[in-house]
Amino acid sequence: MPEPGATGAGSTARPSAGGLRRELASLPVRIDRAAVEIAPIVVATYPGGPRPSSIVTLSSGGYRGRGENVSWTDEAHRRFGEVVAQAVPCGELRLGELVRLVAGRLSSPYDRAALEAAAIDLALRQQGTNLFRLAGATPRPVRYVVSLARPADPRAAIASELACAAHLEIKLDVDPAWSAETYTELAEPGRVVVLDFKLAGAREDHERAHRALPQALIEDPLPSAGPWSRTLRERLSFDGPLRTAADLAQLPARPAAVNIKPARMGGVLEALACIDGCTAQGIAVYMGGMFEADVGRTQLCELAALLCPDETNDIAPLERVGRAALRPERLEVDGARAGFGGEW
Repeated sequence: MPEPGATGAGSTARPSAGGLRRELASLPVRIDRAAVEIAPIVVATYPGGPRPSSIVTLSSGGYRGRGENVSWTDEAHRRFGEVVAQAVPCGELRLGELVRLVAGRLSSPYDRAALEAAAIDLALRQQGTNLFRLAGATPRPVRYVVSLARPADPRAAIASELACAAHLEIKLDVDPAWSAETYTELAEPGRVVVLDFKLAGAREDHERAHRALPQALIEDPLPSAGPWSRTLRERLSFDGPLRTAADLAQLPARPAAVNIKPARMGGVLEALACIDGCTAQGIAVYMGGMFEADVGRTQLCELAALLCPDETNDIAPLERVGRAALRPERLEVDGARAGFGGEW
């Protein structure tokens, strides 16, 4: 099992996120039409019923690009469907220009991220290329974790996952009130690689978790709870505070790794800017999802296959009703297909 937050043995240096950002921003894209399909998706692990969802499709000349909006309410998706036609400039322009125009017209980062992903998909299809060719790299099989949302019996929940696929690694949402005995039980299977505090807990809660699982990343401890011990800082990760690339400089400590979520950052270009900043500081990155249940999840997988294939990517395939979740040892991406996203 590779150490989380560190590149696996035998890996090569990842392509330049800053270089890829510049390549994408300069791509021409022509848009003649924008449409939104709103269709909630029934996901077995989504709390409270179907997951609200919508897909925006940008099209021109027989080509289509798709992006997934991860807004949390039906009303947000309805509003997105109403404003897309006015927000998307039709005609031909550079992708970077499109992103700047959309940023001035849409306040929601989820709306902007969906439109940007669709524009990237369309631009790449129109040019007959993909992220890997732009970066001059080959996709690599993606390491991933299965995320468990603070189960009442964490040991039983982990055992259930491992009974289906013993190779799985686990990202676990933490209850700060868990005892040292609970952590000892969690350490026994040796499969928990990320402990997510969701911006909660006192310093001693974070340290107790770290002592029990010293190789696990401690994600999103309460920022004001530090300073933490030297060894915990070496396993520290942040997710929630990162909404722009500039937020990297505002973290309470230099982390070992950060969880990159393009949807929260308003799109892939801003996420790439943040990854570029992490590279400059020697900070590892891993891709994280926001319950993407359609093309957004495969787009995350492509980014991970290019930029951080050996890290603790929180992008496991979701179990949808009528379709069992695949649990391969690694996720494979087709590096020959044009566009951004698709089936893996």
